[in-house]
Amino acid sequence: MDKKKNILFLLSHQPNPRFVKQINYLSQTNDVSVLYYYRDYMKDLSIEYSDKVILNKSLGIISNGNYIKRIDNYFKSFIQLKSILRHQSYNTLIVNNIDTLALFKLSSLFSKTKTKIFIEISDLRIHTFTNNFKSNIIKIIEKFIFKFVDKLIVTSPKFYSMYYKTLFKGEPFVLENKPLSNMIPTKIIKQKNDKIIIGIVGLLLQGKPYKALFEAIINDDRYEVHIYGKGTYQPLVEEYAQKYKNIKYFGEYNFFQDSAKIYSSLDILYMPYDTTTNSLNNKVALPNKLYEAMYFQVPIITSFGTYLGELVESYGIGKVIKCCDKSELLEIIEKISLEMERFNKSFENLDKQIYLADDDYIRLEKYVQN
Repeated sequence: MDKKKNILFLLSHQPNPRFVKQINYLSQTNDVSVLYYYRDYMKDLSIEYSDKVILNKSLGIISNGNYIKRIDNYFKSFIQLKSILRHQSYNTLIVNNIDTLALFKLSSLFSKTKTKIFIEISDLRIHTFTNNFKSNIIKIIEKFIFKFVDKLIVTSPKFYSMYYKTLFKGEPFVLENKPLSNMIPTKIIKQKNDKIIIGIVGLLLQGKPYKALFEAIINDDRYEVHIYGKGTYQPLVEEYAQKYKNIKYFGEYNFFQDSAKIYSSLDILYMPYDTTTNSLNNKVALPNKLYEAMYFQVPIITSFGTYLGELVESYGIGKVIKCCDKSELLEIIEKISLEMERFNKSFENLDKQIYLADDDYIRLEKYVQN
């Protein structure tokens, strides 16, 4: 193993479970610092890693989606970041978008330290699959900034093959968003529910499919929908939960502490993507919930025409439907509830490496060291 690295995570949001795993893992053999911007729609998980890092600091609050305000907030933190980089040098930088990479380059203009730059792509942003003036400007900026990128990490191999191969000519590192075996709660005995409990877990970003599910089951005593998380469509979820007794919203949760209890209470995980839009990300992303469902053995309903749907069908761990079709959705829920034994066998037959990241992180450590 090479000499330990001095690693800086510079993130445009507080570390989510994916980055918490990386911070904890890499801090075992390296000096790790974390600088981030706070988003109010995401849970603060700093309790899960702060005692393992040298520095853990918020650089301020930025708004979600409003890029004009975001740029303003970035510049307000420029002096703060510049001061930190003046007193501490890092030979490894991990960022999650071009915003924070550009900020780092500006803040370290006169630094003599050679910093190897990693960028991690966990979603395809809207500019990657649209063709208008704003998107084209972002692409030009992105192409320039990618000249500074030494290594690329993607959470779905499709992100590279469908877009980033035009910007990065090296070999990307695919780090799917799987849990680490020592950072996921031990499974607990499944609840026996009187009704079929359908769960929505995680960031609430898919409004149209949620509404289709709510409308399909409202006032039907055979079903309950339990929702855990925060996000863009939280107001929609809260509105339905207030009106209908079989739709229950439990708010934000801590994956590292609460996931076993949540998944043990669910019969089916509803994990849709809205394919009625032109979002390429919705078609090719691989969310962390896929691997959590595998680990906790909860059958999945997701959208037809997605990479996620292809994997769910190929592993035999769930069903796909045409997005937002209420009648088909009810049929699929009933079919899954009648085939639980078959799904349980499919889960038991999965190789653990498919849904646990232990081997992936051994390779990640080597990727960072080289």
